[in-house]
Amino acid sequence: MSNNTALPTPSSLSNETLRERILTGGGTGATRGSLTKVATRYSEFLQSLSSSASNSTDDNTKATIQSAAAALETELSLHDLEIRKLLLSSQAFDYNSSQYTQTLHNMQNTLKSTQLDIQSLTSTLITERQIKSNRAEYNTLAKLANDQKLNPVRITQNELNQIEEEINIVQKEVKDVQYELCVKEKLMRCFMSSLGDLTTMLKEEEIRKKKSAMEGNKSVAGDETAEDMKVDQGKNLKRKRDDKGGELSDDIGAL
Repeated sequence: MSNNTALPTPSSLSNETLRERILTGGGTGATRGSLTKVATRYSEFLQSLSSSASNSTDDNTKATIQSAAAALETELSLHDLEIRKLLLSSQAFDYNSSQYTQTLHNMQNTLKSTQLDIQSLTSTLITERQIKSNRAEYNTLAKLANDQKLNPVRITQNELNQIEEEINIVQKEVKDVQYELCVKEKLMRCFMSSLGDLTTMLKEEEIRKKKSAMEGNKSVAGDETAEDMKVDQGKNLKRKRDDKGGELSDDIGAL
């Protein structure tokens, strides 16, 4: 800190007030070394000079003047000493203030560093606790595995592979059965359709027989025409049966 630090400015007094205090000797109760005390000593010195002007040959007056001058000089020395003390106190205060500021700054840095250390240690503690918990869980599982004599991972994996193969086989069988059911359903439909055609043909045959009995006296040309119609119907029925038989053969071959 600079030694030329400005001191706090005291409350200023007017010139008239200072002159009145000096001349009247006001402030006689002031402490030694104060400006008021100096003013008092200066007032006493001026009074002794005033009294010596009227009686300059009096030895007591001279002694009084010398005593007042010595007292004034002593008071000025004490005032100078007080001023020096105030300057030293101000410098000490500034130095201590600087030291306190530096100490506060250091303490704040130390506090921040300590907080960071606490956070780091807290994180480390949490990690260590988690590791300890994981180790305890691992030891528990290892002990459980040893007590129950569980199969190794390789054997368990082989068993899982076998189970998957069995599942695949069952799924394939299910697909085959579903396909077989579909083919059988088609066969059943073809059978029912053929049965319906056969029933229709039988009914038509009965109708023809009835018509033939009722029309026994018709001409040969009419009989030939009926016979041709019958032959055509038989051909159509045979063609339908051949087509359905081909479909059935394809489905049976697929089975």
